[in-house]
Amino acid sequence: MAFTALSFSSGEVLTSSKMNLLMSNFKSFANQDATAPTITNIPRAWVNHDAAATMIGSQYNITSVSDIGFGKYQANFSIVFSGTYGATWGFRAGGGQGDNRMRNITLYTMASTHVQYKGRNSTTQQSGDEEFPMSLVFWQE
Repeated sequence: MAFTALSFSSGEVLTSSKMNLLMSNFKSFANQDATAPTITNIPRAWVNHDAAATMIGSQYNITSVSDIGFGKYQANFSIVFSGTYGATWGFRAGGGQGDNRMRNITLYTMASTHVQYKGRNSTTQQSGDEEFPMSLVFWQE
């Protein structure tokens, strides 16, 4: 569906056909179709998954998450990102007070159709990949 430039006069009656055009425009705008005005810096996809890459809770515009190696994952988009996009993340991991590991998520491949990332941990003695539940959000810049 294409975005259609519309204008209305003050006091004009909105017919069902004009309401349908408005609805079509809202959908085109929300989906960021090529003809719609561009929205930047808003979430366009998100996912939550456990350590085994099973999607849990809510996800949006993500078709799947694959486990591609110990602590490494690939999230596949159901939309195509064009140009630059960003990501932010959160996670739940830790072994309580006695656990001195720091954890982070590192993005290492960002493509228009997917992103690859890995869980990392570090202590004062060592660092390495780690599997833990993750939540990621992606937005178009």
